[in-house]
Amino acid sequence: MLRAKRRLSNGSVDAVGPPLQRRRSSITQASIEPPGEHDDLNDDTPRRMQGYRRAYQPAVYNQQFSHAPIINGDIYGSVHNNIRDSTLDSLQFLYQHAAMGAMHESKERCPPPLCHPGTRDVVVRRVIGWYLGKDGRKKIMWVHAPLGCGKTAVAGTVKERLDAMDLHFENPVAATFFFWRSSAERNSPARFIIPLAYQLAQSIPELCPGLKITIKSKPGVGKMALENQLIELIVKPFKSLPNLDAMPNRLIIVDGIDECINSDRESLVKKKYAEDQEAVQIRVLDLIHCLHSHHLPLSFLILSRPEAWIKRHLESRPFSDVVEPLNLYKVGDHMNDVKQLVRAELSRIAKRLEEPGEEWPEEEPLVRKSEGHIVYVAAVIRHIGDEYGDPQQLLKGIVESSDMLHFTPFSSLYELYRRIMRSCPERNRSLMMEVLGDVMAAAAYTLEFWDHSHNPALGVLDRLSKRPPGCGVKVLRPLHAVLRVGRGNEDSDIGQLFIHSSFREFLESPHLSFEFAVDAKEEVARLVSAVLDHMMSTTTDTIGSELEDVCVFALHNWCQNWFHIKKTLLKSQTTHLHLLNKPAPGPISP
Repeated sequence: MLRAKRRLSNGSVDAVGPPLQRRRSSITQASIEPPGEHDDLNDDTPRRMQGYRRAYQPAVYNQQFSHAPIINGDIYGSVHNNIRDSTLDSLQFLYQHAAMGAMHESKERCPPPLCHPGTRDVVVRRVIGWYLGKDGRKKIMWVHAPLGCGKTAVAGTVKERLDAMDLHFENPVAATFFFWRSSAERNSPARFIIPLAYQLAQSIPELCPGLKITIKSKPGVGKMALENQLIELIVKPFKSLPNLDAMPNRLIIVDGIDECINSDRESLVKKKYAEDQEAVQIRVLDLIHCLHSHHLPLSFLILSRPEAWIKRHLESRPFSDVVEPLNLYKVGDHMNDVKQLVRAELSRIAKRLEEPGEEWPEEEPLVRKSEGHIVYVAAVIRHIGDEYGDPQQLLKGIVESSDMLHFTPFSSLYELYRRIMRSCPERNRSLMMEVLGDVMAAAAYTLEFWDHSHNPALGVLDRLSKRPPGCGVKVLRPLHAVLRVGRGNEDSDIGQLFIHSSFREFLESPHLSFEFAVDAKEEVARLVSAVLDHMMSTTTDTIGSELEDVCVFALHNWCQNWFHIKKTLLKSQTTHLHLLNKPAPGPISP
C-alpha cells in the first residue's frame, strides 16, 4: 500500500526509539552471551544484571526488526529472578515480554501501511463514526474483506486520523496489534496480551500502579495462560480505578487475525489441514470478547479476511449481539479509489522524469485491469517506478499482456497464494485442482451454463467430470480468501469466481505456483474429453426422451465452441487426435 507522508508523534517508536530506550543504560536485564558471540550482537543487546544469581541464567536474544528480546525457554517469556529487582518496574517488565513489532509505529512496520490520500475515505469515516458514536452502540466492529483490499492500511489510517483529532482526551487509540504470519513474534497469540497491557499502560498512566501490584505479587504472570494474563494485566488494573465510569472510551485495533497461525516455523513446516489454524484464531476472538465482557471503557476494531470459521464465530452468539460487521469490499467506490491512486502516482512518476504534462494512454486500461484492488495497482506502480527502467514501456507491457510472470513486486502476493493453497486439506487437493481446472477451462472457452450461479454451475461441472454431487463446492470452500465461494456466494456468477485476476495468473504460471500450477491446454483437453463422453452417451435410445442437463450442456457447448476448439486445441493432426477417436460407450441402436 502506498503511504502518505506523516508526522510522527513525540512518543512514537520511530521518533525517539523504543520507549524507555533512553533509560536503558540504567536498566539491566538478565542475559548470558555464549563465549565469543558478544561481538556479533548489536548495541541493543541487554547487559548482564549486576549481582544476578548464576543459579538461573536464561539467554536473551534480540529479535530481528524488533527491540524486544526473545527469552530462551517458554514462549510467554521465562524471566524469574530479575523481576524481584527493584530497578525493574512494571513497564520495563512488560516491554521485556512484549511483541514490539506488532505495534503500529514499530520499527518492523516502518513506515506503517496507510491509505493513499483520497482513497478508502468512506470506510475510514464509517469506522471513526462508529467509534465516536454513543447511545448503546456495539463496541466491537469487524471490518472484513478479501485479499488485496487494503484492510491493514485502513487500520493504520484510522489510528492516525484519530490521533490527529482534537478530542477532549489523549490517546484515543490506546493499543494496536498487527498479526503477520511471517513474523515469529506476530504470528502467535502467545505475545498478544502483554503488548496490549504495555500500550494501555502508556496510553492510560493511571493503570501503572495496578500493574505494579500485579507484577510484584505474581512474578510468574508472564508464563500464565493468556486468559489469566488478560485478567491480571488488563482487567484488574482497570477495575482498581475509582473513576472507571467517567473514563473516556479508548479503541484497541487488532488487524490480521487470519495471520495468527500459532507457529513461528509455519513457513518451514507443511500444514496438513487448514483447520490447524482455526482454533488459535478463535481463541484470539474469545480473548477479545472476554475483555469486552468486563465492561471496560474500551472498543475493539478487528480486521481480517472473511475466513469461514471467523465469520461463523462472529455471527454466532454471544458475538452477534456485540459485533458490528462491515464489509470493506462493499463500502465506497473502489474503482474511483484506484483511479485516484493511478492518476496521482503516474503524475508523480512523470514529474520525476521531468515530463509533468506527460499523458499515459495506459491509465484507463490499468484501472480496469485492477478490478478495484489497490494491491494490484500498488505493485504495478512499484514495478514501473524503478529508476533504472522505462516506466512507459513497462506499463505498456503490463496492460497489453495477460500475464505478470516477471513482476518481482508480486513475490509476496504469490507467496501468500501458495500458503493459502497449502493450508487446504491434502486429501482434497487433487480434486480441488481438478475443479479449478474445470472452471478455468470453461472460462477459456466461454462455455454457456443454463444457470450461471455458482452452485448450479459447479454442479454441472461435477457431473461432467463424474465427481460426486456437491464436490466442487466442497473442495473450493477452503479457498474463500481468493475465490467467491461459500455461504453468501451461492448466487454469484461462476465467471466471477476469482476475486482477483492475479490468482488466476498465479495458477497458470508454474514457476510461481509450483505444485499448484494449472496447465490450461491440458485442462481444456480433459474438459473436451468429458464433453465427448457425454455426447456419445446420447444414442438413438435416448432420442425423444428427456436428456440429462449435463448432456444438453455438452451438446450445446460442443456446437457453440467447435470452431474455437478446432482452431486451437485440434490445430495439429496429432495433437489430441485421440479425443476424436474415442470409442462409443456402447452399441448404437439401429
